[in-house]
Amino acid sequence: MKKTSLIFLPFIFSSAYADVPVVIDHSLYPQSATPNNPANTQSTTTLYELMGRLEQMQSEVQQLTGKIDEQANRIDDLKKHQGTMYSDFDERLQNIENKANGVTANPNEVAKPSSITTNAKEVQPTTAAPVVVPTNSAQKANPIEKATANQGLKSQIDSPQSQGPDKQGYFMAYDELRSGHTAQSIEQFKAYLNQYPTGEYANNAQYWLGEAYRVNQDNASARKAFNDVLEKYPNSLKVPDAILKLGYIEVDQKNSVKATEYLNRVISDYPKSPAAILASKKLLKLNEAAPHEVAHH
Repeated sequence: MKKTSLIFLPFIFSSAYADVPVVIDHSLYPQSATPNNPANTQSTTTLYELMGRLEQMQSEVQQLTGKIDEQANRIDDLKKHQGTMYSDFDERLQNIENKANGVTANPNEVAKPSSITTNAKEVQPTTAAPVVVPTNSAQKANPIEKATANQGLKSQIDSPQSQGPDKQGYFMAYDELRSGHTAQSIEQFKAYLNQYPTGEYANNAQYWLGEAYRVNQDNASARKAFNDVLEKYPNSLKVPDAILKLGYIEVDQKNSVKATEYLNRVISDYPKSPAAILASKKLLKLNEAAPHEVAHH
């Protein structure tokens, strides 16, 4: 009986093992030897593509940021340069004013351009108007205190002969003012404005007409000309300069209260304009002079 049981025992165990499922453990194999799942392979490829695109976009953003920073620095440099030019120009004019009492200005003393305009309609000749002083020694001359330049727009300036009658008329009048022929320039500016009231250079002509009147010590006409700039051409780049010169006229008329209003208006309404720099300097001088005037009274 025992012998029979021992004979059938191996068959019983082999039958039991036959029913157990086969389990293969891949953890003992290298990753490369593990069978690939098509779905996992596609997901991994898509993930790598997205990561590559993300890195490319980050690189492009960094490049754009660098360019923006570079442009911002260039703009800041231009603003600083522009402000320096205005300050230097104003100081030169103040020195000329102090020496010009009853003396005819040297025609070779022509001020350098002092501002940068970005509107084609605001383009001025590259030579500034000269300082002209009336021969009447009883009155102190008030020369033109600012001339507008066209740096960065040289390609848009051609000789007047190469342009239409609109531009020719404006430059002819401006050349007369630049040459010291104030009376002729006034007549030509007025003729230009009558013929081209909405012309390309009408706002400039209106402004320089006021400057020509100031040279001739006709403050009433100059005041009207500058006010016309504000009323007829409110979007002109000459508006802050016109307000500034209205303030200067009030300074000449010893009306410090009205002058202060105009100068503060330039600073508050056009804080980034070169005219605001000149207005600030003029205000400082008015404030410095005020205690002396009170002391005299």
